[in-house]
Amino acid sequence: MAAERRSAALQAAIAAGILSQDDDEGSSAILMDLDLVKATAGAMQAAPFPPGTLHAFAVKANPVGRLLQLMRDMGLGAEVASLGELRQALGCGFAPGGVVFDSPIKTRQELGFALRAGVRLNLDNFQAGPGGRKGEGGRQLGREASPGDAGWAHRARGASGLAPELERVAAVVEADPSLLRPTPDGATRLIGLRINPQVGEGSIAALSTAGKVSKFGIPLTESRGELLAAFRRHPWLNALHLHVGSQGVPLELTVEGVARVAELAREVEAAEPAAEVAEEASPAPAAAEAAAAGDAGSGGGGAAGRRPRRILAFDIGGGLPVQYGNDDLAWLLGAEAAREFGLASSRVPAEDTGGAEPSCGAAECGGGGGGSIGGGGGGIGGGGGSVFATYAGLLRRRLPWLWEEGAPQLVTEFGRCVVAKAAFAAGRVEYVKSAGGRRVVVCPLGADLLLRAVYLPATWPARVELAAADGAPLRARGPSGPGPGPGPGPGPGPGPGPGGASPAASSSEARGGPGQREAEGAGTEAGAGESADLIPTDVVGPLCFQGDKLAEAAPLPGCVRPGDWVVVADVGAYTLSMYSRYNSRCSPGVWGFSHSHGSRGEGGAEAGGEGGGGGEGGGESGAWAEGLEAREARGVRFVRMRRGEGVEEVMGFWNMV
Repeated sequence: MAAERRSAALQAAIAAGILSQDDDEGSSAILMDLDLVKATAGAMQAAPFPPGTLHAFAVKANPVGRLLQLMRDMGLGAEVASLGELRQALGCGFAPGGVVFDSPIKTRQELGFALRAGVRLNLDNFQAGPGGRKGEGGRQLGREASPGDAGWAHRARGASGLAPELERVAAVVEADPSLLRPTPDGATRLIGLRINPQVGEGSIAALSTAGKVSKFGIPLTESRGELLAAFRRHPWLNALHLHVGSQGVPLELTVEGVARVAELAREVEAAEPAAEVAEEASPAPAAAEAAAAGDAGSGGGGAAGRRPRRILAFDIGGGLPVQYGNDDLAWLLGAEAAREFGLASSRVPAEDTGGAEPSCGAAECGGGGGGSIGGGGGGIGGGGGSVFATYAGLLRRRLPWLWEEGAPQLVTEFGRCVVAKAAFAAGRVEYVKSAGGRRVVVCPLGADLLLRAVYLPATWPARVELAAADGAPLRARGPSGPGPGPGPGPGPGPGPGPGGASPAASSSEARGGPGQREAEGAGTEAGAGESADLIPTDVVGPLCFQGDKLAEAAPLPGCVRPGDWVVVADVGAYTLSMYSRYNSRCSPGVWGFSHSHGSRGEGGAEAGGEGGGGGEGGGESGAWAEGLEAREARGVRFVRMRRGEGVEEVMGFWNMV
């Protein structure tokens, strides 16, 4: 979100008492822009994906229940990767047919739960392991066996029951065939195989899942025959899934991965099925009516007389890259939508540039192999459109048959790009001290919440800003007098501070990256709203190790003092969901906010807010807002989405006996 929008929300949160000087609970919070969440989801849903596409939000990105309920109400499904995430999605009201269960380590109990719940299943493996292994009674599980062999399932299961995932499911449905019946709403049970298309890695190896060797999926190039045999043997297999990477992967590489698995889908369809396959794979007629609700279509195959199609759902995963280095949102929403939303920065390019210019380092969009991401010239979202529209366009040019009648339902699993830019964290400055010629600012935001930013700052730089006790930005004075602070540096460094906002310090820049400059007048002090010289500053977190730093030697205003605020942008994804228990600190609360309401007064909680009456919150209406504590100040409406933990709850984590 734009710096001005962050600043307004911070000042309103302080005025409403959400952030305060008086108690520990008010010392930090995550503030999420619900207007931006809705605008991003809207851009995704408006993108020209095939009709009936299911967009399943990746719960791992941000599992906060109130956020998931909002996603549900906006018509999204849910992608989950553990029993906990699966239970969370179902508990938040997602229809089972719109829940996709992916995980490389689903146990027999988890598979049984998922089958009984009626959610979509993507199975990660069917191999017993290279070289084979011995089960009880000397049964050999080796490469000579394949899913097409009649006795393979028996040999693979063995007495221990530690069979490949595909055969675990086969055993469960063989024991209880009712699990393959259509769901109560008439939808076909969707069970697929996750394929590794082996197209290569992006710029962040740890988040690339489609290399030659991967912990995820069945390798396509070496298992093609076995995959076709698996579909012949198990008529209830009716879906395919892939995921190329989660960040740092150019769209062209993702599209190549989709194309390779799409070719496998065509091969499965072209194979002449056995009679029992054709009979059992045919879905119930009512399934067509469920497509819009997140279930695959009728499977009718288009023209009259065509045999039922075999692949009903084609899940292409998520992984759209996020531009973390600045506040520009033209790449995310499209240039026009970003301007209308008040979130396009001065860096929005003209139409002929092909979209917003990303800083394509690993920390940004991880372009890998050249500057363009999404084609059409330098930006993530080509041609001035959103990244979702760009991606859909690339897919349609490469795989037009996915838009034809009778094609399988397309499924996406976007997470990071939907919510990453929509939230910021604020933490109260508890202490300020000097050491070795640097200012050291101590705040409650650290490696427990911002785990990747602290441990891998070159890849995941935190953008740190400073604000006064009332939330107003602390301004910096450059060499020619007061101004907006440092300009953009190369790579992932911060962009300009709009409107005279406090300059942002990127953690990667601060730790020896480009754009540093020596501070002037290190002893200068200034009040809130006044300009002050930049001095080398370490912004450090609360944990007991020296490396718990959000910024190191960063040029930040020297007027910071206890009671001011540290602000970290772009924390909507993979922050709270990765929270660390180190030092047994309490995780912060989450508040949603919206600027869509008019002001009801300057400051303080609205009447009834403290008691949880709430009414409508964050511009929302209906069931989502019922019972939410709501506050309003300075024209910004807040709803509590998650309260912060208490010490007793943390103690409960360690004392579960």
